[in-house]
Amino acid sequence: MIDILPTLALATPKHSPDKATVRAWSLVLTSRRFLNRSDHGRLLVAPALAALAVQEILAYEQENLPRPRPAPLPDNSWVSLLIIAVFLGLTMWLDAQGLGRRISWHLAGRADAGLILGGEWWRCVTALFLHADAGHLLANAGALAVLASLLARRIGSGLTWGLFVFSGALGNALNAWAQAPDHLSVGASTGVFGLIGVLAGGAGRAERGSRGQVLLLALGFGFSLLAMLGAGEERVDLGAHFFGMCCGVPFGLLVGGWHGATGWKARIGALAGAAGLVLVVWAWIVALESGMPGG
Repeated sequence: MIDILPTLALATPKHSPDKATVRAWSLVLTSRRFLNRSDHGRLLVAPALAALAVQEILAYEQENLPRPRPAPLPDNSWVSLLIIAVFLGLTMWLDAQGLGRRISWHLAGRADAGLILGGEWWRCVTALFLHADAGHLLANAGALAVLASLLARRIGSGLTWGLFVFSGALGNALNAWAQAPDHLSVGASTGVFGLIGVLAGGAGRAERGSRGQVLLLALGFGFSLLAMLGAGEERVDLGAHFFGMCCGVPFGLLVGGWHGATGWKARIGALAGAAGLVLVVWAWIVALESGMPGG
């Protein structure tokens, strides 16, 4: 038998492979049914198969090269925290205006499945900014503070918050279609699980494999998080969480490679954030006008 380590030392960056590397190469050859033996710092194969064995190991090394990742964006978590603080402050100020007015806001903006299917599309958006009580509000604010800050360092704050609005609104629309016409819901959790779907899609895309494998990995990540975080309490709207996550996964697969987005990707992120803001303002204007007497 012949030692192929001298050839591999010339053909790979590992000029002096350690025992773990030699053992891994031996396992690669064994898995490909090459008779081999690792002995005293040598990797022995039959002379007639030496060239093929080297090719197999080089292919293995090429497949397992570490992927270069650009550095994350500078710490921009203050943007997400500022948005959440403004939202909390605005919500508390509106609640302080009086119970009747607060109920009017809920009536005008909650996700009412029958009304959404009847054409009141804006409820898919406005429902993201209404909450049942203080505990519901603070729980979603805390989740957003973590998720949005994490995603913003990867794909930028604008794109993160744009995807929160888009995936949340789409999730509410699908939930309205799937639920009974009298189904009501409020809360940012549909958008929160949209961001979880974005993270899951990005995690799936980061793995090597075919498109089908990437999709299955992304869905596996997402459903695991849904099972851990999105179910359990009696009043939890599991459908909204599920559809929000499902709407976020395609966005994650699309932008999962935008780690530390700069250049034209950063401009798209800024446009997405601006579009999300415009959609929110527009939806609330339509909702309040429709909720007025004679509207």
